[in-house]
Amino acid sequence: MTNNERLAEELRKRQLHLLRHQVSVRAELDRFLALLDKAIVASIVTIAPSEPMREAYRRQRLDKLIAAVADSIKATYADMQSYHRREMQQLADVEAGYLVQAVNDLLDKSPVAFALSASEALSLVDTALISGAPMKDWWAEQSRTMRKRFSQEMRMGFIGGESDADLVRRVRGSKELGYADGLMEVSRRMARMLVRGAGSAVVSATRKKLVGDNPDVFEGIQQISVLDGRTSHTCVAYAGKVWAVPGYKPIGHSLPYNGGTPRHPNCRSTEIPVIRDDFGGGPADDVDFDTFLDGKPQALVDQLLGKGRAELYQTGQITLAELVDQNGRPLTLEQLRNIR
Repeated sequence: MTNNERLAEELRKRQLHLLRHQVSVRAELDRFLALLDKAIVASIVTIAPSEPMREAYRRQRLDKLIAAVADSIKATYADMQSYHRREMQQLADVEAGYLVQAVNDLLDKSPVAFALSASEALSLVDTALISGAPMKDWWAEQSRTMRKRFSQEMRMGFIGGESDADLVRRVRGSKELGYADGLMEVSRRMARMLVRGAGSAVVSATRKKLVGDNPDVFEGIQQISVLDGRTSHTCVAYAGKVWAVPGYKPIGHSLPYNGGTPRHPNCRSTEIPVIRDDFGGGPADDVDFDTFLDGKPQALVDQLLGKGRAELYQTGQITLAELVDQNGRPLTLEQLRNIR
């Protein structure tokens, strides 16, 4: 096995740990949204736009409700963005430290020097693109979207003569549909999608900077895709492809780099550094997940996936898509920092 193949093995394992960290981030953002949910419901009950009274006063209360909740949404999303930005800054720092050790452990000597100052890590986070836009723009758009949808839902409920309980149901969803039809659940899904995209973008940006800062050791960047029935056609086509750094010129193919991963919402692909031939022995082949697990000790598989989840996957009771989400196995930044 070449050094590039060994590095690819290590970074495939790392990807599972990074997905567990995303679970931790999602849980914290869900906490923000749960507090916002309570604040919105309290505003509906306090201002009571459906309370019987002359229509002019009811409209005034409706407008007051929409304005008050808009302020709550703005404040909450500003706090969510600040938390997420700090978390991604620290993730970049953690990943930088991990990469140096992972690469130098593979090589006979230690030629890789790489570290991020706090300002460099923050700059990397702020400039990392998710589907062509920086993270702050995505948070701003989610805030605007939620405010607009809340206003629309309340006005539709008002026109339909709905009670306050009906208006709350528009926010929280209906029990019959598992609360999946409510405004808050839509917001949670959008936030979770952003968590995956941002985590992937920051890790990819950190690895690209490692490659760029050590041109004597690395020659390029390679996409590694999660190959299963849910893999997008784009990521199937890009699986295993390599681009030279700097410039991102395709090596051995004609596909443009186009910013790299994540390549689309909920993208599960990642990028790995490619060590030069004199150190690494050529790029690694991309493999499907079963091939990646094949031959590994059961103890290692249990450690990577979680004992119960590993058994469910290996006996066909859960799919790869359900497995790699790593729901229920959160990993904090400090725990991630200590995994080598």
